[in-house]
Amino acid sequence: MHTPLHLKYRPRTLDELAGQEYVQKTLINALVSGKIAQAYLFIGSRGTGKTSTARIFAKSLNCTASPKPTAHPCGECQSCRSIDKSTSLDVAEIDAASNNGVDDARSLIERSSFAPAIGRYRIFILDECHCLTPQAFNALLKCIEEPPAHVVFIFCTTEPHKVLPTITSRCQVFNFRALSISTIVEQLRFVAQKESIAIAYGAAKPNADEALVAIARTADGGLRDALQLLDQLSLLGVEITKSHVIELSGSVAESDLVAILEAIKIGNIFGLLQLSRSLLDNGKTPKLILSNLLTIYRDLLIVMASPKSQDLISGAISYSQLKQQATNWDYETISAGLTQLQKSENQLRNAAQPHLWLEVCLLGLVITRSEHSNNSNNGNGSKTALNSKRKSQPKVPTNNLTAIWNKVLESATPNNRSLLTHAELIELKSDFAVITVEAKYFHKFNCNAEKVEKMFQKATGARVTVSIKERRVK
Repeated sequence: MHTPLHLKYRPRTLDELAGQEYVQKTLINALVSGKIAQAYLFIGSRGTGKTSTARIFAKSLNCTASPKPTAHPCGECQSCRSIDKSTSLDVAEIDAASNNGVDDARSLIERSSFAPAIGRYRIFILDECHCLTPQAFNALLKCIEEPPAHVVFIFCTTEPHKVLPTITSRCQVFNFRALSISTIVEQLRFVAQKESIAIAYGAAKPNADEALVAIARTADGGLRDALQLLDQLSLLGVEITKSHVIELSGSVAESDLVAILEAIKIGNIFGLLQLSRSLLDNGKTPKLILSNLLTIYRDLLIVMASPKSQDLISGAISYSQLKQQATNWDYETISAGLTQLQKSENQLRNAAQPHLWLEVCLLGLVITRSEHSNNSNNGNGSKTALNSKRKSQPKVPTNNLTAIWNKVLESATPNNRSLLTHAELIELKSDFAVITVEAKYFHKFNCNAEKVEKMFQKATGARVTVSIKERRVK
């Protein structure tokens, strides 16, 4: 029978653990020094090695080929082989999703009182431990805090916020981070070579691993998912390309995303809606399309801000294509587009007709692009018009401050006039005024600065910027 790649190439020792250097080093040192905790909590997203590490640690604790716990289990003794086959009497791997009640917890506590059959420890690995009920957690609490000397608990979870704080505080916590693209690609390349899986390599050096990079991006930081996808792709019986990865994983093709960007750029609404309908007809969901666009806009922003940050690109469009596209966009348009895509993604979650929201969002992106493009093109003209407007503004006479202030008071409404009586005009230029106010009214004037400026404009016929200062008591 065929052994799936993610099982065949599962790490057998802590040294083989990929992308978790901190976890690797800490656990090895704990084994070497003999400082074994009574409970561990492994936290991380799926496919990052939590359960595999728990099994390796169990083998390291119970390897009978070594007189004490070892960082390098032999893999050949009865204890190691039984743990690998999940038949060990001393290591219980429990699925907490289906064994999550108080009775299950009590049964586990009862089993923990038995001495080990072969190894040194009885080890309980609770996968998806966040599924345990609060009552089950509370039942385990005392046993975790003061377990028998021969018992070790290893909790694994993808949702640490659901684990009771009282449990977390009694465990050594290890965070398994999502693996980087480069780490996953390195592992995939190794497996592909071992299994003689043909991978198509691009002609250009930056795209040499484009098929493997596409697999790594689809896996979202999980090596297990990446190996499962590689296993599926190997069944095609042909040289694996980036397009094969996109098709099999259900992602949106690079050519389609580039076509959408081009349609948004030139304002081709009909073409944009046609592309949208075509993708939906081919089984792509509105959420997937929006998610891909959100990633592409983010990648465009990165390329524009830091052209050499190739490793930060995470979308389906290649770096060279993004660099080419970036010349036709500006920061304001991309930023506005990101905001709109984020809002649309939130609205899409509860939409009765998500495909309509997708089309509305795409049309909004065209309008956003058009507005910012017009602002950019008319930038110089706008500045000229603004300067011309400023020059044509009537000048405010500045020789009699009292008369001008009285004029402002007269033009104000009764309510505003009563407020202005607590202020005094001390300086006035052609377009700038300074007024002082009593300390207790300072905050109120600051909040109404715009209103004061409008009163000045009404009284003098000119736009005046008002600076408000606190009056010092002599």
